[in-house]
Amino acid sequence: MEDGNTREPLVPGSAGGGRGGATGNQNNRNRTFVRCLSNAQDELKSFRSCLQWMCLAQSSAWATCMAWSIFVFFGLLVPIASHILMANSSCDSLHDLSFHGVVHMSLSSFATLSFVSLSRFVRKYGLRRFLFLDKLCDDSVTVKKVYTEQLNRSQKFLSFFVLPFLAAKSAYKIWWYASCSPRIPFLGIVYLGNIVACTMEIISWLYRTTIIFFVCVLFHLICSLQILRLQDFVQVFQVDSDVASILSEHLRIRRHLRIISHRYRVFILGSLILVTGS
Repeated sequence: MEDGNTREPLVPGSAGGGRGGATGNQNNRNRTFVRCLSNAQDELKSFRSCLQWMCLAQSSAWATCMAWSIFVFFGLLVPIASHILMANSSCDSLHDLSFHGVVHMSLSSFATLSFVSLSRFVRKYGLRRFLFLDKLCDDSVTVKKVYTEQLNRSQKFLSFFVLPFLAAKSAYKIWWYASCSPRIPFLGIVYLGNIVACTMEIISWLYRTTIIFFVCVLFHLICSLQILRLQDFVQVFQVDSDVASILSEHLRIRRHLRIISHRYRVFILGSLILVTGS
């Protein structure tokens, strides 16, 4: 997913001279940003693995084509086919799916918004820049340490939201197909057709839900970083009497908050419209 043959620390520190040397700093500011390779000490390795497992890695034309194809299949085609097939099923009122289409449309709409936003984030900024890891060199050791811990816990945070709902969704779908036994066209064996349809529905739901929560987790992470900076800024404000440094730090935090709102404005506005409409 990453290019280049050199590796840089994801959380910049003071190694190698820190900010010393005007020439080195100037070269760093003028140098084109290059994302590092994944390695065992890479704080973003789990994120990249998650993107690859969800087929969202778009590091090449082939990967981009594959990501969009899988999204169209599991995010759009499977829900549409499921709604058409289930609408024609002759089950009793206990298995009524009157709101099946509305639920699928709402979930697919959110998934489409999240997928487009995430694709843009990864393609335009890369995870390292998007999560402000390249800007941590100006933060304190405490901010770096706590933010790194939050990065490591983020996958557990995502699983905490998705897995319980996945278990409930799977149990409901298995019960529905086992008790209703709808006939799936093009598959002669009833039980095999039900197993395939049930599996496709569960995978489609998991795929769409994970994309939505993954974008929310990224938003939570970068907002948490700004909270850490504000907490650190309060402590510095109490002991530092240098007005210039205080104003500089205040402007830096304000600029990053503006960047976050600018990057997420489409996702937040789209979510507000979809929630209101649904």
